[in-house]
Amino acid sequence: MPDILNLEGVHFRYAEDNPLVLEDLSLEIPTGKVTAILGPNGTGKTTLLHLLLGLLKPNQGAALVAGKPHRAYSRRELSKLIGLVPQFESIPFNFSVFEYVTLGRSPYLNPFQMPGGEDLDIVENALEVAGIPHLADKPVMEISGGERQLVHVARVLAQRTRILLLDEPTAHLDLENQNRILSLLKKMSAEGTTAVMTTHDPNAAIFAADYFILMKAGQIAAQGSASAVITSENLSRVFRTPIRVEVNNGYTMVVMEKGGD
Repeated sequence: MPDILNLEGVHFRYAEDNPLVLEDLSLEIPTGKVTAILGPNGTGKTTLLHLLLGLLKPNQGAALVAGKPHRAYSRRELSKLIGLVPQFESIPFNFSVFEYVTLGRSPYLNPFQMPGGEDLDIVENALEVAGIPHLADKPVMEISGGERQLVHVARVLAQRTRILLLDEPTAHLDLENQNRILSLLKKMSAEGTTAVMTTHDPNAAIFAADYFILMKAGQIAAQGSASAVITSENLSRVFRTPIRVEVNNGYTMVVMEKGGD
């Protein structure tokens, strides 16, 4: 199966006189897998995700979706193809959780068309899958940050896209809900969804991902399988602190060594 997302020789900076955020970056996101973009804060992970989404355009090089540039698709076509769970999102109106998740059905509705019974069933299912049906009537602005992250996930589930992009999806979650989100990604991948998550947590990446892209200062430090990328040498170099990778009974765990500067 061909790769569904590609970057080819991408250079990106936010303004002409700004330094490059990404430099000569090429990668292929495997279809129907969970890919983890791993690296420390400030290394360009979110920028890379926004290029894959089409929210940003490369200054040089190409970003492709199923072999075509983003401009080859209408906005509605892209919204049916790719969904984003942001790390932070400003919500201008005080929607209830149910109303906000219903926005995920927008690509399937005409202007001013109200969601129908099938749409509402999909929204209810998305709330169930995300584990938050009890929040349906609560105002989004009155729930916790961790709960709001689950609401963002439910909205994208309601969007029913082939590609799911998630920016630090477990950053504000407790262990139970981290497990819920990461297990959900694995389940969706098994059903054919392509998922790409950014994270600075190697253990979260190991739990969920099939393919790994390790980033350092806007460039790819390593990419490939866990055994090729998740090594003590690679992680210590990228995160600039002593890190040990242990494998016990088939499980890989990343441990920070004492004595790092």
